[in-house]
Amino acid sequence: MAEDLPILIDGSLGEGGGQLLRTALSLSCVTGRPFAITRVRAGRDQPGLGPPHLEVARAAARLCDAVLEGDTAGSERLTFRPRRRASPGDWSFDAGDSGSATLLLQTLCWPLALSGGSSTLTLSGGTHLAGAPSFHYAALVWAPAMTRLGFPVELGLQAAGFDPEGGGAFTARIEPARPMPPFDLRHRGLLRSVEVLALVGGLPYVDAVAEAAAAERALTALGVGSESERIPMPVRGSRGRHTLLVASFERVRSGHGATRAGARAGEGAALEAVADLHEHLARGGAVEPHLADQLLLPAALLAARLVTPPPGVAPVTRYTASARTPHLEGTAAVIRRFLDVEVSLVGHLGEEVEIRVQPPGAGAELIPLQPA
Repeated sequence: MAEDLPILIDGSLGEGGGQLLRTALSLSCVTGRPFAITRVRAGRDQPGLGPPHLEVARAAARLCDAVLEGDTAGSERLTFRPRRRASPGDWSFDAGDSGSATLLLQTLCWPLALSGGSSTLTLSGGTHLAGAPSFHYAALVWAPAMTRLGFPVELGLQAAGFDPEGGGAFTARIEPARPMPPFDLRHRGLLRSVEVLALVGGLPYVDAVAEAAAAERALTALGVGSESERIPMPVRGSRGRHTLLVASFERVRSGHGATRAGARAGEGAALEAVADLHEHLARGGAVEPHLADQLLLPAALLAARLVTPPPGVAPVTRYTASARTPHLEGTAAVIRRFLDVEVSLVGHLGEEVEIRVQPPGAGAELIPLQPA
């Protein structure tokens, strides 16, 4: 595998962020195909590899015994050559104090899910960071959606980690991928309930009470009822608060969160989360933009028949999202480089989008609607 010519990826695609690298690492480990990415994180104020990206690349390299070139801080080019497929087992990785343990999970879970056995990941680093999915989003929104696609994941929190100290930890049980009915989620259905999770770590419980109350007031003003939980979380040196709204529709869940880190943590997490939910409710589309991006890679693994589909079933995934984003476009571009699949995005940037992921030539036949 290491002797193959690497797939070339332009790191300025889409929004030019770290997701391009993480998607390429996942797919390289899955397929055994090497890649070279240039202009790494070209869309960021400080381009090149930062400490969190180095840790993700090195973790993926451990998983599949890859040869890394260019894995130095600030490097704008990285070459990754896997020498074997991932093996199931118990693995431990550290994303670093400033790194997202949840993004590390979303990089490593795919090769482990396709490794032929069960695995347990123990991950440390940040669990509730701005700009990354929180542990609770992953557990309550992402993991159920992945299980529905046929990639069962169960998560357990040990300690929360906020910027800048990190120190969080959780476990992820990853079961072998399994065939499931086609996934067709073009309509979310009616809103059934909204659960407010007001989480604090290293801060007074009254801060959780205040965040929950602020979220409830803002939701009531929108005409949306809610139920709240106020949850103190164990920490190891960091402090912060996180408010997550889990909206349950008839056919899918969406998650809308915001984080404030530090000893004083500040205010406004609840209002930011409510504003994000409000924007989703005001638009069409079954899933919110973050989940839309996260569904794309597992859908492509199914379309590539890396999981054997049920007899007589075409592995076609269709869903809609409330907004087409550069993040989604970049992920789709990387997938097309590694897998022989069709990824279509119908809709303008910033507007509702329909996503279809299928084997080449699968056609446009309708798929019976299935529960999310």
